[in-house]
Amino acid sequence: MGLFKKGKIWWFIKQYRGHRVEQSLGTENKKLAERLYAETLPKIIDGSYFEEKKRIPMIKEVIQRYMTDVSPIQKSHSRNLEIAAYWNDFFKDCLVSDVTTSFLSSYKAKRLTGEIVRGKGKGRKAGQSTVKKELAFLRAVFNTAIDEWEDDWDEYFKGHPLNPVKKVIKGLKDNKRIRYVTPDEAQKLRFTLPEWIKPMVIVACHTGLREGNIVNLTVSQVDFHSDRINIRSEEMKDGDPLSIKMTAEVRDTLSTVIKKRKVLSSYVFCDDQGKPYDTKAVSMAFLRACRAGFIENLRFHDLRHDFATLLINNGATLFQVQANLGHSDPRMTQRYAHLLPENQNVVNFIEGKGTTTILRQS
Repeated sequence: MGLFKKGKIWWFIKQYRGHRVEQSLGTENKKLAERLYAETLPKIIDGSYFEEKKRIPMIKEVIQRYMTDVSPIQKSHSRNLEIAAYWNDFFKDCLVSDVTTSFLSSYKAKRLTGEIVRGKGKGRKAGQSTVKKELAFLRAVFNTAIDEWEDDWDEYFKGHPLNPVKKVIKGLKDNKRIRYVTPDEAQKLRFTLPEWIKPMVIVACHTGLREGNIVNLTVSQVDFHSDRINIRSEEMKDGDPLSIKMTAEVRDTLSTVIKKRKVLSSYVFCDDQGKPYDTKAVSMAFLRACRAGFIENLRFHDLRHDFATLLINNGATLFQVQANLGHSDPRMTQRYAHLLPENQNVVNFIEGKGTTTILRQS
């Protein structure tokens, strides 16, 4: 009975008149934990503690409501489902009051060092981008509860309007990796890629479309008269419509796939039942093809980078890359800036000019 630690966070257990209370104190500071525990004991004894607890929702209740009321209309719903399932499993029966800034700060550190793993991670360190996505989802849940549901759960969030994730998420960086397919790797993939996925890879390399847009590409989105692929705003991650010109390779590939399908379907790429392939199945098939060709650190999403790199290396501007990738934020496109020829050779801009021309005068 009394104070104890779970990881770095202090908790307490108190048995009183048939009630067993176990609660996080949300701090790593022992003196603060002792003070909070001392303040809580009288409430347990006079019964007010249990009345207060009835008004505090469990975090999984709030997450579930977010997934029901908010997430379904978002582009990130499929990803939200995975993250929500993970958080529910991690938090279990924790109350919202247990999810403190201190607790989440400890969580972030342990995720980045591999002490806490997600799924079958087997101790692998999580990248900053991954942890940022997890915390960003939780931040959105708290923001919605604070801004829109303040009167629910006995007005709990009206009395607790601070989002515990806000400070913790600062400093985490997005993944800015640029990985493209080398000519040698492309030769290997010719022989290792299954025939059913090869057309999707070709389309990815020459359009820069996201995996989800390719897997769910419909015949109606392909306009062979104008040689364009048109995707509506509600089908795009960034919420903006996208219309891209097809290359001859893409046109021929899509035309061939549609003609050779064994069933009539609204989807371009489909199985024998006319249903679109599962994105996870496509990702895994691509990964197995890479492994068979001894190609390391290459994912299907990297074909999007391959497309952008191809544009840059052949004279496209960053604005053209942004437009064709469907980036609403130009900062997403800036990762390719170092590939621009003018950024690789600036000698002509400075040779014989500037301060040094004066300093070198005798």
